[in-house]
Amino acid sequence: MRRDNDCPVQHWARLTPTRPAIVGPEGMLDYRTLDRCLHGLQRQLIEAGLRAGDRLAAPVRDGLHGVLLAWACIRAGLVFCPLNPAVPPARLAELARQLRVAAFCSPAPAPVGPWRWLRLDFSRLERGPAISLAPRRLCNLILTSGSGGRPKAVAHRLDNHLASARGSAARLPLADDSGWLLSLPLFHVGGYAILFRVFLAGAILVLEQRERPLAERLRTQPITHLSLVPTQLWRLRGAGFAPAGSRPQALLLGGAAIPRTLVRQLGERGMVPWVSYCLSEMSSQVCTGRAEADGSLGRPLPGRELRLVNGEIQVRGETLCDGYFQAGRVEPVVNREGWFATRDLGRLTGDGRLRLVGRSDNLFISGGENIQPEAIEQRLLEHPAVVQALVVPVCHPEWGQRPVCFIDRHGGSVAVPELADWLREQLPGFMVPDAWLPWPAQTGLKPARRQLARLAADLLAQ
Repeated sequence: MRRDNDCPVQHWARLTPTRPAIVGPEGMLDYRTLDRCLHGLQRQLIEAGLRAGDRLAAPVRDGLHGVLLAWACIRAGLVFCPLNPAVPPARLAELARQLRVAAFCSPAPAPVGPWRWLRLDFSRLERGPAISLAPRRLCNLILTSGSGGRPKAVAHRLDNHLASARGSAARLPLADDSGWLLSLPLFHVGGYAILFRVFLAGAILVLEQRERPLAERLRTQPITHLSLVPTQLWRLRGAGFAPAGSRPQALLLGGAAIPRTLVRQLGERGMVPWVSYCLSEMSSQVCTGRAEADGSLGRPLPGRELRLVNGEIQVRGETLCDGYFQAGRVEPVVNREGWFATRDLGRLTGDGRLRLVGRSDNLFISGGENIQPEAIEQRLLEHPAVVQALVVPVCHPEWGQRPVCFIDRHGGSVAVPELADWLREQLPGFMVPDAWLPWPAQTGLKPARRQLARLAADLLAQ
């Protein structure tokens, strides 16, 4: 029986040493080899003078070295601080200072700052003693998207992630031959959480291979589970992917509203679509359930609690982070009762499933009327010709603000006036966008509303 202070990787290395642990461009690592890689890295971190509790920053995405470094930090008791490698060096230095890191690990020279630059040998294999983890110790600092300005550094303990993985397994169990694709970056809590789900189950972590189409890899690699945000799903669908002939058993969707027609099509083609309500502060999944026609996101997973206070979603439980790392210390995020106020708005169905209404800070006023942009987006996604939709407010001299919609249609299969007329039949006239703009070429995994609002204002001013 494995205990929380036992390293899952070492547990499986002893029990089933030749079982595949990681499959990727570099080949396959079994659990015994993975354990020895981690021992080699842990030894190098100690030799570099790092001690338990030190913070280590690294620009990582979804490759093997990032995975190894993340888990080596867990075993060494270091606080892993993953950063987006696409960020310019000056910004990386700024974030590293915000996190007050002791070391910066990267193959290229680290930005100049008060930290040690580490270049590690990831091929070094060592045998080592039994590892005893400290579940209550801080495990990582993951930066939020920073939609409100300066990004917040969410501080998780190891037991937050272990509880998150156990709760996920209650709805999406993994067998020893299951493979979860690391399709989300490690600097995102959704990507980081995949490591815990896989290693806790003794399953297979499948690494990205961007030079190969995802549709092809789903047919040829041991991928049974994958997490996607809508942007990735639309790219996959655009590549002509059909579930027949592939291994995926469960597709976990999150990050934005999912078109009902797409959910239905996936189910008809044999792929089980699951939807999820996720938060960085709750170590990823809060609610998960099978995709339903009413747009609900399932019920809370084990170890989580959820309530609505004046329509706002509040959460607590085993997966709730310690707080935000600010000015060298962790500041709590909960009220006196231990609840975290998410600023998300929701409703509960009669049987306790969560329906997301939108963000309270996305709401804007137009001519005295409250407009929740997500309500417009969700209605647009019911139209069979709409692929993606995102509504932002733009200043208006008479009404204060008016909605403008970025729209992605199937090959322009419906004209904008026709779409506006259709929406006018579904919603009050003041909620129909004044302008329709083409979907931007680059939006990242999760489109940033504030950036798109500025883009809309610039485009309309031309």
